[in-house]
Amino acid sequence: MRLKNKVAVITGAANGIGLAISEAFVKEGAIVIAGDIDEKKCAIEAERMSAGGAIVRSIGCDVGVMENVDRLIHAAINEFRRIDILVNNAAVSIRGNIMEMPEGDWDKLMNINLKSIYRTIKLALPHMVKQGSGSVINIASTQAFRSWHDWTAYAGAKGAILSITNQLAGQFGEFNVRFNSISPGAILTPMNEQRAIEEGPDYLARSAAMHAVKRMGTPHEVAMAAVFLASDEAGFITGEDIKVDGGLCTLPRYIE
Repeated sequence: MRLKNKVAVITGAANGIGLAISEAFVKEGAIVIAGDIDEKKCAIEAERMSAGGAIVRSIGCDVGVMENVDRLIHAAINEFRRIDILVNNAAVSIRGNIMEMPEGDWDKLMNINLKSIYRTIKLALPHMVKQGSGSVINIASTQAFRSWHDWTAYAGAKGAILSITNQLAGQFGEFNVRFNSISPGAILTPMNEQRAIEEGPDYLARSAAMHAVKRMGTPHEVAMAAVFLASDEAGFITGEDIKVDGGLCTLPRYIE
């Protein structure tokens, strides 16, 4: 119960890493406000997680729209009067050679993957500053550290998230508000399962081979890093990035 009675807002909470973080937070005693553009799936998962008596709220939220984010943040404030944890997880995956990628695709990715954290932090941070505590966890990526062909926009957004995390950690540390990030390697999420359908089953084998441990990670493994960063055990940690990558960034291997 490391997060007992802490109020956590999580974006992209209906599937993959966001869902795993929601489940882990509930197990640790948190009150979870789960936001996702897939409102139906989010509601189903929230009801399932609530079955054991946990408090989980489901909010339909397109993080690319400020009005949606405002509804998500204020759902937490209006009912629980505080936000202790904010997890910025929602993202889209759009591949494109920078010489050919349509500007619309670039803008869509930046709006969802990067500008969304401006929206959530802008609205949640004043409450954290006022209450004198808070933990913001931004989900970045090992793609901010490594070069993958034709993933410039995705890598650019995730790299910017690392810089924003570091800058805010320095500025708001005096208010006891911590900012950290997690950079997952290749995780077996629905997004990567879909890529395997589109690119063939060899995609999963190639992804596993890039890691020192020779396998892909699980959403639960990322979630447990988030539990630690959200907990009081990490009270003296801010401005840091934790790579949950099975040693991917320690190796020179790149397999297209």
